[in-house]
Amino acid sequence: MSALSRCGMREIPVRRDERGALCFVESERHVPFQIQRIFWLFDLAPGVARGGHAHRAHHQFLVAIGGGFRVVARAGGETAAYFLTPGAGGLYVPPGIWLDLDQFDSRAVCCVFTSHNYDEADYIRDWDEFAANSETRA
Repeated sequence: MSALSRCGMREIPVRRDERGALCFVESERHVPFQIQRIFWLFDLAPGVARGGHAHRAHHQFLVAIGGGFRVVARAGGETAAYFLTPGAGGLYVPPGIWLDLDQFDSRAVCCVFTSHNYDEADYIRDWDEFAANSETRA
């Protein structure tokens, strides 16, 4: 199984009634890890890109809670692109996947659930280092 094949969209429950819609995410039910940290990106400048890194051990689950945006995932010489919008599910990303986020619309809000608290040592921010290691693990 390729590293990138472990990355993919997962359903998020949606409950609707006359008042509107409600979505929710639960640890180990909708995401395959215990959630330790949640953060979100918003008020993103036009044309901005985010991400540009991979994680050594952290699992992530990305959800659009406003607007829409594209996520490009890379590993082992493979690339997959996903466009996230509210209510469309969430993107599960295991460790060892390089992510680039872009094409944010003016209302975009990206919420990220992670398996660990922030740790700078977990980040791989150099593409050449990542690509060299990713190719050997593919």
